[in-house]
Amino acid sequence: MTISKADRYTEISRYLLEEAQQQLDRGDLIQASEKAWGATAHAIKSLAQTRGWNHTRHDLLADVVDQISEELDRLDLGTLLKSAEALHNNFYEHRRSSYYVKGGINDVSVLIGELHTLRQQPPRPFTPETREQRARLRKLTRRPPPDDDDVSDLPPVRPVPPEEAD
Repeated sequence: MTISKADRYTEISRYLLEEAQQQLDRGDLIQASEKAWGATAHAIKSLAQTRGWNHTRHDLLADVVDQISEELDRLDLGTLLKSAEALHNNFYEHRRSSYYVKGGINDVSVLIGELHTLRQQPPRPFTPETREQRARLRKLTRRPPPDDDDVSDLPPVRPVPPEEAD
């Protein structure tokens, strides 16, 4: 069975979101924060991959969400992304309470759900009207060097317990 990159990103996103909740339940706010950010990043990469957009740098992830937000007139997507970025920052600074991290993970869950839904829908027509929009679309459509879309030979997303490994 061939697995596409977009499907793999989605699988990783779901796994990391589960991990974020488990780390939160254990009280590990640093890891919960970073797993939630990772889940977000992979969900964005899945949508970008489906659209044929470049997503190979951190700054492009925000560009993907900005583009989708403008196409759909959905300011809430950018707000939810800010919550995920705050969790990413918390991984480095560790200043947020469990209440804040819990709320952030909830926002991330909503954003990921929206991105997964949008991935299944065809893109809406969008004509860039501003210099900023044209520049962003140029960045997103500038393709990185080609690589194989089939990722079925990569290691599993979820760790394999030592007793089950070959």
